[in-house]
Amino acid sequence: MGAGLAASPRPGEWVEMSRCLNHYDCANQRCMNRNGSLAALVGVVLIGMTGFGVFLPIFPFLALHLGANATATTIAMGCYSLGQFIASPWWGRLSDRVGRKPILIVGLVGNCISYLILSQAQSVEMLAAARLFGGLMAGNVGAAFAAAADLADDKTRARNMGLLGAAVGLGFIAGPALGAVLIGGAPDSQSFSQVCLISAGLAALAALVAFALFRESLPREARRPAGAPRVRRTTLLLTRPALQRFIAVMLVMITAQALMESTFGLWADAALQWGPRQVGYALAGLGVGAVLLQGGAAGRVSRGLGERTMLIVGLGLLVAGFGGMAAAHSESVLIVSLAVLVTGIGLATPALNALIAEQAAAEERGAVMGLSQSASALGRVIGPMGAGAIFDAFGHGAPFAIAATLMLGALYAATSARVLHPLSLAERGMQSERR
Repeated sequence: MGAGLAASPRPGEWVEMSRCLNHYDCANQRCMNRNGSLAALVGVVLIGMTGFGVFLPIFPFLALHLGANATATTIAMGCYSLGQFIASPWWGRLSDRVGRKPILIVGLVGNCISYLILSQAQSVEMLAAARLFGGLMAGNVGAAFAAAADLADDKTRARNMGLLGAAVGLGFIAGPALGAVLIGGAPDSQSFSQVCLISAGLAALAALVAFALFRESLPREARRPAGAPRVRRTTLLLTRPALQRFIAVMLVMITAQALMESTFGLWADAALQWGPRQVGYALAGLGVGAVLLQGGAAGRVSRGLGERTMLIVGLGLLVAGFGGMAAAHSESVLIVSLAVLVTGIGLATPALNALIAEQAAAEERGAVMGLSQSASALGRVIGPMGAGAIFDAFGHGAPFAIAATLMLGALYAATSARVLHPLSLAERGMQSERR
């Protein structure tokens, strides 16, 4: 009779089984905590970017309403990216010391204050000062991407970056639509002020969500000690060739996108005789495609191809998309070119963010992601500054042709042998010890 029954575990086996169950429970709990923090992080970014998007399309009209000319308006718009370029690395280094959560909250509160100042602006100088302040306080963007990297492993890094990118894109779709509804058909000072206050309220709501729901992603033992030497941008770039190339690719990619974004309406008017509504629909479609790709497909493609191959494919599609737009003279060619372009953006952006994050240890990830955001902000300063002059001097397709050429350079940089086979964390640690 006993032969048909399983033998009872011996006391030592009970202990081992208990350890295994405890290990499984702890791992499962860590996974749930990570997923909960990631969901909260995506929500924070979505709400904050929606507030940013509500205000963004209204800004030029607010500046014109205050008597600014086109040059003053574009300079005032660029002040935000200038402030972000200056301050993002500092915020990133600070998040490595104090954690991601405080920087997220402080950045969102700073955005809220900048919108409140804008709601009371009476001159273009005041608009520029408020936007500069908002950019200087925008440490929440780099901290959010650093937190997404903290919450990932090698298999989920591209997925996390894609989800965050999708939240940014969705905010840029929902925000302008909400702003258009709020501003009405005949905007005046009161309606401009109302939109600014709505943006301030959304930034404050995002800060509250971060405070209440987001769990700190950087444990104390992984933080950079307060007395440790400061992580310098030049040191990071000069001692890590792969990081240097990836940051250069980020700068060039964002500059190319900014060239396209700042002249697309002018091009559509000249080439296709489109008006604001058609341009709005096209850009909304571009945003929807990017959200769908980054939010869903990026993780699966990364698992299938790997992050480096995914980046190269995405950059190649960006070359083809910009080139197609430069040659487009019909809606059908434009639609195909935009489809190729949005696929390239949806693949290249999360892959590049994941590869940049991979170059940093936990205690310096904030500094590295801050450096990435600084390069992105610089691209959004460079692109619009030259786009109008290129359009006027060389024709309406010239900005897209130059964007395609820039992306060829980025593709070459991304396919270099040193980038395809970067130093491991262990090798970088040995380099750091020698320094």
